[in-house]
Amino acid sequence: MKKLMALTLAFLMLGTLLVGSVYASGSKSSEPYKEEFYMEVFLQDNGDAKIIMKNSLLGPQERIDEFVSQILNQTNMTNEQAIKKYEERLLSNYIAQLKNSGLETSNQTLHLIGVYNGTHNVTLVFTAYAKSFAKYYSYSKYWEMVLDPTRGLATSPVPDSGLPYGSEIRNVFVIHLPADAKLLEYPKPYTMEFNHSKFYVRSKVEGNTVFVSSDIIIEAYLGPEGYKALFGNYNTFYIRYTTPHPGKEVYKTSEVTQEIIAKVINSSDTELISRQIFIKPEQDVDYFKAYIKMMGVRNATNMILQNNVKYLSSQGIVIKNASAQIYGLNDKGPLVLETRYLVQNFTKVVNGTYEYSFDPTLGALNGISYRAKEETNQTLKIQFLLPKGAKIVKLPEEINRDVNGNRFILKTIVKDNNITVISNVYIRYGALLDDVQKLLGNVSKVQIEYTLPKERKSALGTKEMAGIAAAVVLIGAVLLVLKRR
Repeated sequence: MKKLMALTLAFLMLGTLLVGSVYASGSKSSEPYKEEFYMEVFLQDNGDAKIIMKNSLLGPQERIDEFVSQILNQTNMTNEQAIKKYEERLLSNYIAQLKNSGLETSNQTLHLIGVYNGTHNVTLVFTAYAKSFAKYYSYSKYWEMVLDPTRGLATSPVPDSGLPYGSEIRNVFVIHLPADAKLLEYPKPYTMEFNHSKFYVRSKVEGNTVFVSSDIIIEAYLGPEGYKALFGNYNTFYIRYTTPHPGKEVYKTSEVTQEIIAKVINSSDTELISRQIFIKPEQDVDYFKAYIKMMGVRNATNMILQNNVKYLSSQGIVIKNASAQIYGLNDKGPLVLETRYLVQNFTKVVNGTYEYSFDPTLGALNGISYRAKEETNQTLKIQFLLPKGAKIVKLPEEINRDVNGNRFILKTIVKDNNITVISNVYIRYGALLDDVQKLLGNVSKVQIEYTLPKERKSALGTKEMAGIAAAVVLIGAVLLVLKRR
């Protein structure tokens, strides 16, 4: 199922906050949750936009009444003061959600309408000026903004038994393009039904304004298969257009080099060195250095070892010795994490042949939803140092590909009994998932195979194939832990 930017989820927050409040009591209603969502966007030449969002809760009425009561039931406050307090808290939460999703806003306002004036619905009105609401991609030579008629339901997790209430949601999007824009793509009409649930999309264009509406009817207890049937094949989540004004691209460049050296001592023991070099973005590298210093180098290296040893042991690899070192903390330039091990049961043995499998793409596809959000340059260098008498059976085939400026290179160098495999993956900012799949899609595993003068007596489990690859991934995971700690 197609994934969207975190921004899409942020736009759910007005409705989500209402739903959470309405059903917070845990009681059930035979009436469905009813909502109307309206969003109007005035795009500027530079991609900035003025946005207006209105979210109206229409039912069930008893839940609306409970929701209003929760807002107004404040000690020593007038109704006006209670509403203002709720608006301020909600606005603060919503601004934070938008910021976390990567959207900078200013001049934000939020008002709650219909709380105590006798109406039968409650409406939230949010306005803001959003920076880079539409983004320019030189990769595709057009502007692009996200518009999700499914309101995130296409990617939201659903319990196996579904939700205990039905929903009726009406959505309207009005997008005003810049005066000199040429529209390339927008959500097209779509109809899908499953049992009593329905998903309709309707759209039209008048001048430089795009109108998109969607109706979503979800029956109570609709399971994941129902959501997949309704939304799984829908894939037009964007408005794309060109203008005479190419935009300014702002993005990060990630550059990481991973080095692995495996010195095979005999049929049992292997000396393993794993080194990860963080080069860019410099700001993040400096942040990591400062955080490690604050945490304490000893604590950081202990954490790295604990996590790596735990994982390697879970793969059936016996750790006889382990140490870790961090370099570059006090210097300008890269941050280097190095771990050293003496291990047993490092590779898989099949009929006397030792096999080591790894992913030369470094999992580059895993980090891309529909488009690359940063420029990445990753290099993997693996060395196998084999003892005398060893024979090389199989090596990875060399690869040299270029798809629209994205590159994937894999080469193997053999000198005596030393094997060196170098892989480099470069992904441009804005690269489309389809292009990256063409570049990497049919390569997820390659193998190095060799024999030793003396064979092991027993074959090992398939989990042991991932030894070095696990170490490579683990160090990056540990840094993530350090960052979040």
